Parts: sequence; C-alpha cells; structure tokens
Amino acid sequence: MKYLITVIMLCIGLQAAQAQDVYTSSGRSMRQIQAKKKQENKGFDPSKIIAGGFLGLSFGTSTSVYVAPVIGYRITDKLAAGIDFSYTYYKYKDYFYLQNPITGESNYYDLSSDILSIGVWARYLVFSGLFVGAQFDQNYMSYTDPGFDPNGSGNIVNQKVKYDAPSLLLGAGYRAPIGDRASVNFSLMYDVLQNQYSPYYGRVVPMIGFMYGF
Repeated sequence: MKYLITVIMLCIGLQAAQAQDVYTSSGRSMRQIQAKKKQENKGFDPSKIIAGGFLGLSFGTSTSVYVAPVIGYRITDKLAAGIDFSYTYYKYKDYFYLQNPITGESNYYDLSSDILSIGVWARYLVFSGLFVGAQFDQNYMSYTDPGFDPNGSGNIVNQKVKYDAPSLLLGAGYRAPIGDRASVNFSLMYDVLQNQYSPYYGRVVPMIGFMYGF
C-alpha cells in the first residue's frame, strides 16, 4: 500500500510539471525556446553571420562599375555591421585636354582608373523593409596620365599615377525578402566627405545588393 501511494504521488507530480509547460505549434515547449534564446545571447553565434555583395552602376559623363563582396554579423534583429572589399572601374569622358607641341593639334583623352577599396559598413532596419546605411572606405586608385614625349617626338607617353582617398557613403534603401534569411537590397548612397579624388565625388551612387542572413 505504501508503494502504491508513492507511485501515485510521483505520477501526480509529473503531470503537474508537464501542465506547467506550454507547447508551441512546432512541438517545442516555451521552456525549450527560452533556453535556446539564452544560449544564443551568450557570445558569438555562427547563425548570425551575414554574407553577400553589392553592385553599383553609374553612367553619364562619368561611368563607374562597382562590385563589392561583403561579410558581417547581425548584432540585433535590426542592426548589422561588417567589412567590405570592392573593385571599381571608373571612366571620365574627355577628362584630359592635350595640345601637340609640334603640330599644334589638340585633342581630348578619357580618364580610366582601377580602384581597390577596403572598409566597414553598418545598416539599420527602420521599418517594413526600409533601412538606412553607412559605409566608410579607404580607396586606392591608379590611372594612366597621358602626355606628350618631353623629348619632342610628338608621341603620347603614358605615366602611371597612384593615390588614395577616403569616402563615407550615407544613404537609404529598401530590403526585399526572397526567403527566410535572404534579401535583395536597393539603395541610393552619397559620399558626404566629397574628397576630390573620391570615386564617388559629386554624384549619387545607386547600389543593388544581395544579402544572406539579414
């Protein structure tokens, strides 16, 4: 009889413990979900890593093609930050004006350059897919500077010129989800530093990007 009473009391205790837990439609209890959230809040979480890339295009008197793979980390549900590496091809039509010292003829020559950049970025979701963003880059540029042969041959001699300049792009855009964790992003950015050697000097930069994880 004593053993029977003990078994009954144990069963009642188990049922009471189970009754105190609440289960979601996924079959997991709230206790399990809360425990997982506590675990996620502890240190680095690989599931919050972000990967993707951006494409920037600009046409007109100046033309640029911008390709930038990025990697980052989702700090909160609305805030993410990371690093970016980019390559930009830049061309400015009729940038150089040269006059031949021998014949007196003059002509315009285009400026074309290659730009490698490294920097950091941050993005904050405001509401309903709208976001604001910032991106600081240090840009390393090289271009060919045409000029006439100083020896008087009348031939064009190209000189390689290298320099660097900072840029700080600020802007806003729209994030269009294409799955649980992926999205396509459209944004307009503007370089607020306006360094005369910046690849983004004097213009608005449209960008299209893909993000996974944010």
